[in-house]
Formats: sequence, structure tokens, C-alpha cells
Amino acid sequence: MGRQLGWVWFGARGARIYCVPYFNTAGNQFGIVNTGSNTLTLTTLGASSQVSYSWFTSQGVGTKVYAIPQGDGAGNQFGIIDTQTDTLTLTTLGANSQINYSWQTSQIVGAKIYAIPSFASAGNQFGIIDTQTDTLTLTTLGLDAQINYRWTVSASVGTKIYCIPDFSVQGANVFGIINTQTNTVELITLGSPPDYWWDTVQVVGTKIYCIPYLNARGNQFGIIDTETNTLTLTTLGADPQKSYTWTSSASVGTKIYCIPQLNNGGNEFGIIDTETNTLTLTTLGADPAISYGWSASAVVDKKIYCIPTLNIFNGGNQFGIIDTETDTLTLTTLGANPQDDYRWWSAVVVQIQS
Repeated sequence: MGRQLGWVWFGARGARIYCVPYFNTAGNQFGIVNTGSNTLTLTTLGASSQVSYSWFTSQGVGTKVYAIPQGDGAGNQFGIIDTQTDTLTLTTLGANSQINYSWQTSQIVGAKIYAIPSFASAGNQFGIIDTQTDTLTLTTLGLDAQINYRWTVSASVGTKIYCIPDFSVQGANVFGIINTQTNTVELITLGSPPDYWWDTVQVVGTKIYCIPYLNARGNQFGIIDTETNTLTLTTLGADPQKSYTWTSSASVGTKIYCIPQLNNGGNEFGIIDTETNTLTLTTLGADPAISYGWSASAVVDKKIYCIPTLNIFNGGNQFGIIDTETDTLTLTTLGANPQDDYRWWSAVVVQIQS
């Protein structure tokens, strides 16, 4: 869910990961991980500890991190972090403070961020942020304002954005393909019936891998060939009866790591080799009895940081750090309070150097 930004002067060589809060259950503390020293800084950056900003998705452009509101709980305030000074600006960018835009996913193309609607509650308005001027354009791109398209995840390939459906409600089996050069959207089913519940996606080359959550439709992955706009459905060998709860994922090279949120499937990671389209299931040494609550992730060099979101289970806010060269897992709180519920639902990577 994070993206690499430009070089930023801050401490040792490495990178920082900005973990962005969704609810204010821990007082809206951001978690800033310095991956060079594997240390964690907890700070509100000046956000009110009493307000739920509903930042469900975030993106990084240049030296700024943009936290995007899902609902209207705090009046649709965006949080814009200047990572050079670690200061936070709260602004609606002109969005109506009374409307629930339901932006659950977003993508960057060039210098623009596209916030994508999930429900029809605001008439299917996209929010397009021009990060060079910090201005917001609200537009349906021609969509029917009454249809619930249920786009909760998305992926960008070149200048196109693919909005991926979930759940079997009206419009749920319709993909939306945004041409960012013309700001038009094409609606297409790709032959897919509803109910696959793809909760996370990854792009490798020109293919998008839609990763199943729970065992809806027997744990079928959806592989979209964006050159032909065709969809292949396959379990890749996953057990159709298991509930893998892959809420987050990360790609390193030609491999995709599907990261468990709960231990329904015994905390099995799914590692996809996209060159052979084969799946390896492994706990990487994670305790099969614990739900770690990993709902976000970030890639730094060849390491994947699995970021805890919920401590209502029994993982105690342990980060999972995967070394993808050896496929080994390190569990550590990095100093996070095991009792706090930080609700980090998204994360952005910022490169730094001394």
C-alpha cells in the first residue's frame, strides 16, 4: 500500500515507513519506522487525538505523504505530511465536509492521485488530487451515480488504473478501467461473476494479481492480462476450503507475498512465483495460533515489513519483517505498545540518506 518517494535527508542511510492511522483508538499516532536502525517513532504529528480522520488509503509523491479520508467522520480532512520536517497539514482540499465519498483505495499516475469510490453514497465521485498545486477535482468520470460499484482495491499499469470489484452487490462484478490521459472510465466485466472478495492486488509486469480473502469462490486468484484485458481464474493450488485472510500483499522482483491478517488458515503466507504461476504456502515460522493483525505492508530493498493494524487479537503489535532473499521472518514490536490499537491501515515508504 506504500510507494517509494524521493530522497529525504533524515538520519542514517535506509528508509522510513509512515504507518497511517485510520481510527483514533490509540490517539491517532502515526508509526514512523526507521528501517536503517529498525526503530519506531510514535507521534500524532499534531493530529487531534479525539478525532477519527478515517484515513484508509495513503500515497506518497515527492517528499509528501497524502492520507486520504474514507468517510466524513472528521469532515473529510486530508492529512498531508511534509516528510522533510515531519509536519502535518489538515485540509479538505475543498471536499464537502458532510459527504461520505467512500474513498477506500487510491493510485498515483504522474503527479496526480486518484481516490476511487467504493460505495455510491456520494454519487460515485472520484477525487483527483493534483499534488503540484494541492488542489482537488471531484468528478464521476461519467459513472451512473446510483450504482454501487464496490471498488475497494485498485492497481495502476502505465497510464491506466484498474478498479477491482468485491462482494455480490449491484455493480460488484464490474471492473472500472480509468484512462488517465483522457480521464474517462471503461466498465467491463472481464467475464467475472461476483463474490470473489479480492482484498489486495499486486502488479508484476503487465499483469495484475487479485488475491482472495477468506475462501469466497474457493480461493480463486484473478489474474488480469492488461494487454488483452482478459481475466484468468485459478486457485494456484490453494486449498478451496481454507480461509487464508490475505488482506495485504507485497511484490519483490517476480514474486508476490500474500500476508495473513488472521490465523484462520494457520498464518500461512502465500508466495506466488509469477514466472511459473505457482504458489508456495508457508508460515515462515509464524505461530499458527496467533492472529498478528497484519493489514498493511511496505517494501524496503528486499525486505517486507508486515504492519500490525489490530491488537484486538493476540499478536501484541508485532511487526513481521520478511527477508525475501532467505524467506525468513523476524517478529518484533519495534517498541510499539502491545496494548494499543494503532489501526495502521496503510503505509508509505520514504527513501532517506545521511
